[in-house]
Amino acid sequence: MIRTKADLLEYIQEDKRMQPQPSSFVKRYLGTSGAVVRWKEYLRKCEYHHNVSKNIYHRLAYLVYLFLTKRYDRRFCSEIPINVFGKGLLIWHPERIIINPESKVGDYCALSSGVVIAQAHGECPTIGDHVELMIDSKVLGGITVADNVRIGASALVIKPIKEVDTTWAGVPAKKINNQGTVATPIPVCAY
Repeated sequence: MIRTKADLLEYIQEDKRMQPQPSSFVKRYLGTSGAVVRWKEYLRKCEYHHNVSKNIYHRLAYLVYLFLTKRYDRRFCSEIPINVFGKGLLIWHPERIIINPESKVGDYCALSSGVVIAQAHGECPTIGDHVELMIDSKVLGGITVADNVRIGASALVIKPIKEVDTTWAGVPAKKINNQGTVATPIPVCAY
């Protein structure tokens, strides 16, 4: 959670480092990739001002960054609340991502289009570090997901995943192999 200015700078720097940047100037500033970087920066600044909120300046700054964040939420038809994700958030495809505000996700998480992290039976999931959620994957209920886990496309996770360095897929999700994510993933994609 972002509590200080140093935390804010670290989170923004790690988020930018994880997000692949297109080599084209036009795509970087007018395309989706540049918009995702700005969206995450506004999200982090919103978190900082919300968590500090000691005076009127922080409260006003929170409202401004909340407005800017919500504009990107509407643009991408997504809902990413504050104070859910750790540093190093990577968003491959920003469309239709729905996250419950009570969920907790660790550092260096990667999301794709259609990911849902939601409440079931009054409880929300807790997801570890270095977890990759592929297109249309869903994690529901008060379960925990271990570190370095990859959840495959269209998978439905409704039971806890306690094994690290594994890949899960299917409905409901089952372990398909013992190859999880890399400890500190570095995007290799350049547009």
